[in-house]
Amino acid sequence: MELLKRQNIGREADVPAFINLYVPIVNKTNLTENSVLIGNESMVTFGGLMRTIKITRNPYTALSLKFSYGRKSITFRNGFKFQLVWSQFRTLRDHYSLIREYTIEQVEDDLFKIKNKKSEVTCCSQLMPIVCDLMQHYTIQQMENDLFKIKNEKLELIGSSAMLGCIQEQETGEYDCDCRGKVVLDVGGYQGETAVFFSGIGAKKVIIYEPVSAHHSLIRKNVSLNHVNAEIHEEGIGEKNGTITVGYKETDTGFGPACEGQHSMEIKVKNVADVIAESRADVAKFDCEGAEESLVRVPARILVGIESYIVEVHSPEIRKAVIGKFEASGFKLVRETVKTRQISVIMLKRSSTQDT
Repeated sequence: MELLKRQNIGREADVPAFINLYVPIVNKTNLTENSVLIGNESMVTFGGLMRTIKITRNPYTALSLKFSYGRKSITFRNGFKFQLVWSQFRTLRDHYSLIREYTIEQVEDDLFKIKNKKSEVTCCSQLMPIVCDLMQHYTIQQMENDLFKIKNEKLELIGSSAMLGCIQEQETGEYDCDCRGKVVLDVGGYQGETAVFFSGIGAKKVIIYEPVSAHHSLIRKNVSLNHVNAEIHEEGIGEKNGTITVGYKETDTGFGPACEGQHSMEIKVKNVADVIAESRADVAKFDCEGAEESLVRVPARILVGIESYIVEVHSPEIRKAVIGKFEASGFKLVRETVKTRQISVIMLKRSSTQDT
């Protein structure tokens, strides 16, 4: 890798000179993919390169992190000065417009104290964008290391950092639906945050299925805090009634039948066809980390008992199978929120000719 001898590049006017000196080799094929080659080393995206130049006072040092395993001092244009590794810098760089508005202090290698007038939270760099985003609209109180109270004029919730991520996802609109005066079936209730969300947009009742017993104290607390009319089941879903053993690392939002890890847990599951039929719900939400595949085996006559489904699908194969099943049963795909290459949230509505 060719190293730039001069370090004093920081002004906007220096950007063209910086690019000429830092990117001596540009592979035309890579350039068409919006990426550039630094020296003979790995590619960085052109957008990432430009963001680095724009937001840091020592962009050379920041870029060199990509080829180093150590920490380096990075100074941002608003005055932030942190000791970072590449993954941390990339997170802060890509969310700089959000985090720059806060007072942030690095207290350990991967622990940052974030403050505004109403909230103070200490968290890792990966969680910083979520916390900073939510602090725009909520007051967040850190009750313990990984236990938070988050509230605004509409709701109050207590839960883990993973729950904060769920609340941020709700802000994107992936669970938006017309549930005014309706019953909602919430499969994969986690810590009760989606039940509170559906109640907040008008649901008259939420039926919650959550197999992890450790989450139920928070579910009960959150539905009580927000006066949710809830029916709570300590069960997951499957193709038949019984119990299954799930391996796992953490009982977070990724916990599901396909998990692997050093721990194991026996959970109770219920035939998803019975869950749907007995709920008599109008709207159903499924976020159950792969168990949504069991919907493919539910008879169409049972599926059509619910008018709208919101399903998080966890692979392209499951997505194809679920959409195919629902379309064959008289539903239409009306919305899709793509989250990653593997995961998306789809909304399916029963066609008028299938109304019961």
